[in-house]
Amino acid sequence: MASALGSPAGPDVALPFDARVTRIGLVMPFYNEAPNLAQTLTSIAAQTIDHRRLYFVGVDGDSSDDGRDMIEHWLSRGDIAGCVVSNPRRRIPISLNAGICALTAADLIVRLDAHTTYGPTYIEDVVSAFADGPPDLGCVGGLQLPDDGSSFSTQLSGALLTHPFGVARLGVKSLTKPQYTDTMYLGAWRPGLLQRLGGFDENWIANEDSELESRLRAAGWRMLLIPVANRYRVTRGARSTVRQWAGYGFWRAQTIRRYPREWRWRHAIVIAGLIVLVAGLISPWRLFLLPAYLLYALGVLVFGRGHAPFLVNLCACVVFPVVHIAYAFNFLRGLIVRPAAFKPAL
Repeated sequence: MASALGSPAGPDVALPFDARVTRIGLVMPFYNEAPNLAQTLTSIAAQTIDHRRLYFVGVDGDSSDDGRDMIEHWLSRGDIAGCVVSNPRRRIPISLNAGICALTAADLIVRLDAHTTYGPTYIEDVVSAFADGPPDLGCVGGLQLPDDGSSFSTQLSGALLTHPFGVARLGVKSLTKPQYTDTMYLGAWRPGLLQRLGGFDENWIANEDSELESRLRAAGWRMLLIPVANRYRVTRGARSTVRQWAGYGFWRAQTIRRYPREWRWRHAIVIAGLIVLVAGLISPWRLFLLPAYLLYALGVLVFGRGHAPFLVNLCACVVFPVVHIAYAFNFLRGLIVRPAAFKPAL
């Protein structure tokens, strides 16, 4: 990686750009995503913004399928310029930094996911949000809305992202106008901002986006959530999703240790819930845990009617608590471990 371009600075040091002509760099890490790439690339090619302004950077995590060939063929046959770079170390933050290094500080950078389908105005909406926003608007993005899932297991994992008893923010399906936020899916950054912040922290194995968002806000920038028509194609089954959220718990706690101002009431609930569960299991009151769980399960079924089929919600009564317990346990573990110091990668 390139050397650091300086310590993070807030919006008191302007990063102006002309949203009408600025080049837009699209950074998309991928690893063995061949089954998903056709839909994703088709949706990128259908973007309504002038394609002459786009530069696509695919970052290959040393795939063993023909995903790299698919992207290179797509670039050679289409009207979007770009390249594919390699990251044999595969970690997402390393891939993102490699993609950023293939661009310049004059580019507005948009992060893409290899198994998401983008609405035709996605990039145009992002650029418009920056054009209409204040000078301290550093990041724009949308929500992670899953598709219907290709199997029962992926439907179950997708329900976790939208169900009120899962991990969804309130109103996840009803966002109709932009609002400031502290988290988002993917993201796009004002030209030069990622370089100024030093890029993604390559020590973070998961939750690297939240760490960057925390650093961005600590530097005085704001984040804007906008309504988008994207659909995230869930590729993980229930077991893999539990492992994923266990990792999220640990690295989210690491982020909070580094940035204590990131504490939120929801983090206190995570800890309190785990303590109450453990205390209940070892106390004479443990007999009350069964009716409490049945009440919880009833809530999953009632509030899940608009989110997933009945059988999916029924299985969610088991999977959701396991996800929350795994997240909470590893969150506490993450609070105990001291995070490594941040070293700018750009």
